[in-house]
Amino acid sequence: MKKVIIPQEENKTTNGQQKVMYASNEDGEFKTFKYGSSVEEYATSLAVEEYNILMEKSKADILSGKSSPIEYFMYKNRMDIPTLASVVGKFQITVKRHCKNSIFKKLNQKTLIQYADAFDITIEELEGLKFE
Repeated sequence: MKKVIIPQEENKTTNGQQKVMYASNEDGEFKTFKYGSSVEEYATSLAVEEYNILMEKSKADILSGKSSPIEYFMYKNRMDIPTLASVVGKFQITVKRHCKNSIFKKLNQKTLIQYADAFDITIEELEGLKFE
């Protein structure tokens, strides 16, 4: 059986912890092996940077009245529309509408609680988002 080379590089995005992958050992049995990958670190760093850019754009859109705090907290929690929709149990188009400030202002308490729970914040934090 061909031996699989498992990368053992340092990955700063995991804070010193290593991930586990399954691979076959010399006897052909599947075992767990710790690994680290600089390629994975690069991809993770790139994704985090992209979410930070989206957060900054969302701040500007909230200040101009285009977007709602839902959009900001979605990016802050590194979610996208499909992920957030899945978490709150709503259709993607509904979540997308709720990201508009004009729609957000009309949301009922039950819906606000769903979003606050998804972001692990209070309704007051969700409604009272302010930027200097």
